[in-house]
Amino acid sequence: MTDHLKTAQGRTSRVMAALALLFGLSLAWLATAGLAQSPGPLQGKMFGGGDRALIVVLHGDVSKGGPADYHYDIAAKLAAQNKGASVFAMLRPGYADSKGGKSPGSNNNRRDHYTTKNNTMAAQTIQALAKQTGNRRVIAVGHSGGAAQIGAIIGAYPGLIDSAILVSCPCNITQWRQARGKSAWRNSVSPHSLVAKIAPGTRIIAAVGTADDNTFPQLSQDYVAAAQARGLPATFVPIKGARHGFNGLQATVEKLVKSEVSK
Repeated sequence: MTDHLKTAQGRTSRVMAALALLFGLSLAWLATAGLAQSPGPLQGKMFGGGDRALIVVLHGDVSKGGPADYHYDIAAKLAAQNKGASVFAMLRPGYADSKGGKSPGSNNNRRDHYTTKNNTMAAQTIQALAKQTGNRRVIAVGHSGGAAQIGAIIGAYPGLIDSAILVSCPCNITQWRQARGKSAWRNSVSPHSLVAKIAPGTRIIAAVGTADDNTFPQLSQDYVAAAQARGLPATFVPIKGARHGFNGLQATVEKLVKSEVSK
C-alpha cells in the first residue's frame, strides 16, 4: 500500500469517526430536548414520544410581557412522568418563546384574544398532532388564558379532547372581568357559554388555588356545576393556599395528568 493511499484512508477514517460522533450527539440531543415542531398552524415543542396519549399544554396570557415558554419545563416533566406519552407545549397564537420560536396569529397585545379564530388554530393544531403521533386519546392542560381556550374548544369541537384539565380558568369571561373591575372582553369566547355543546363522556377537571385573586375559584366551581348538570364527568379541585401562578399548582396538576393518562 502506498503512502498516498494510507494517508487518504486515514483521512477518510477520521472524517467517518467525526460524522459518527456528530450523529451520536445529535441523537442524544434529540432524545432529551424538545423540538420546535408542529404539523398544525401553531408552534411549540414536543417532549417524549409514543401513542399512549397525547398531552397538549397551553400557557397562560403572560400579561406582564416576556416570552411565553414557562410551560416547556412543565411539558418536559410530564413527559418524564408519563412514559410512552407525547407531550406538546403549544405556543398560543401571536406568542413567542425565548429562543425565537413564534406562533402565527395575533394575541391583541395579550388582551381579549380568546377568539373564535385563535381557538380554531389551537384546535386544528391539536387535531394534527393527534394524527401525527397516532394518538386516539387526547389530554389537554391549559393554565389561565390557556384554560379558557381549552374550555371553549371542548364545546366548539366536541370529541376532539378526551380529558380537559383547566387550571386557574376564567371560565365565565364576563363575570371574571366584572369581578376584577376590568373592561369587558367582547371578542373572547367564554367556556361557560358552550357547556351545552360538550360531547358526552368528556372528562373535565377544573383545578384552582383557593387564594387565587385573579381567576377566582368560584368561576371554576360554577363551570363544573354547569357541566355536572349536563351529566358530564366534571370535577372541581381546590388547591389549598395556592395563588394564580403555576408553581403552587404544578404538583397537583402532575397528579391529575398522571391519573388521566392511566385511564
